[in-house]
Amino acid sequence: MRPIARSSLAAFIVLATAACSSSSSGPGGGGDAGQADATSGDSGSDGSRDARSSVDASGADGQVGDAGAQDAACTRAEVPDGSCVITLAAGLSAPAGIAIDSKNVYWTLSVPDGGGAVMSAPIGGGAVTTIASGLQEPLGIASDGAHVYWANAGGNDGGMEVMGAPLDGGAPTVVLKASTSPQYVAVDATGLYATTSGGEVWFAPLDGGAPTVLVAGQGQPGPVVIDDASVYFTSFSGSASVVSVPKAGVPEGGAPLVIASNEQQPFGIAIDATRVYWTALGSGSVRAAPKTGLADGGAPTVLATGQVSPTGVAVDSSNVYFTSEVGAGALLRVPLAGGTPATFVSAQTYPFAVAVDARNVYWTNLTAGGSVQQVAK
Repeated sequence: MRPIARSSLAAFIVLATAACSSSSSGPGGGGDAGQADATSGDSGSDGSRDARSSVDASGADGQVGDAGAQDAACTRAEVPDGSCVITLAAGLSAPAGIAIDSKNVYWTLSVPDGGGAVMSAPIGGGAVTTIASGLQEPLGIASDGAHVYWANAGGNDGGMEVMGAPLDGGAPTVVLKASTSPQYVAVDATGLYATTSGGEVWFAPLDGGAPTVLVAGQGQPGPVVIDDASVYFTSFSGSASVVSVPKAGVPEGGAPLVIASNEQQPFGIAIDATRVYWTALGSGSVRAAPKTGLADGGAPTVLATGQVSPTGVAVDSSNVYFTSEVGAGALLRVPLAGGTPATFVSAQTYPFAVAVDARNVYWTNLTAGGSVQQVAK
């Protein structure tokens, strides 16, 4: 695998790809390794073709064997309650972003030079479907239950696209053309929100209206999450901040709300009703702060320390889940109120993005020969 060059993910992928390049000759790249031209925005072109089909082959082109029935896909791991870890897909080239809805798990294969793809599998295991292929390093992904959306993070020469595809079949279409490479996406009933490598956060109405920039001038904004009123994201470089902006955008003459600043490479982000949670690669920690920001002189709540490149984070009503420990990877959890983090699943290879629903936790292992996993809470 090649090291990543452009995105806010660079620090993590340099570690991950350096290690896996010494042990694997498999294809793949990270979130923004590619330098090739972007795929066309024309939904009929090869670059964004509809490739919605079940697959049962392995390996070279990011395809994967059918995970099969739940029992057949199950392998045991160090799970506190003895639950079965389900491999939803394996033998993948750089599975990166992850999203879920009520029925399916979706992920991106963040491969350069037209090798990227968007795939899905039923929750609990089953046939893996390729939704789109021939993509330029798709990274962030989101679903609203009717469509799936993804950011082509490797776009060049006018191909700065966020794309979407209907889940009941149909060709992918361009939802947003940005001025720099889109990285991560979130979606609600009215529109799509995307961060870009050029420091912007965009909004694109789903009814076909004109996209707008909600805020600009941010330092490599990374993953993005939303609630009813605001958009939250981490800013990996520059002031290294955790930031929110109103869904209507920053008023003229105004500024975004900086929830926490001078963090050390903040990356993954999650929210609940009152707090924002994030991972900090540089300090090896998982942290939290009120959505309203820290009081003068206040400091974030530190939920976990001593981690190695923590990246993905997700939250439910009781716990914070996060991925950590590049090279000896694990999925961990810590109570919302704090405490000692517990290893929930061990023996993972470069665990990266994580998502939760009421019953399960889902994550990607970002490497050549990577996988998408599920475990019951």
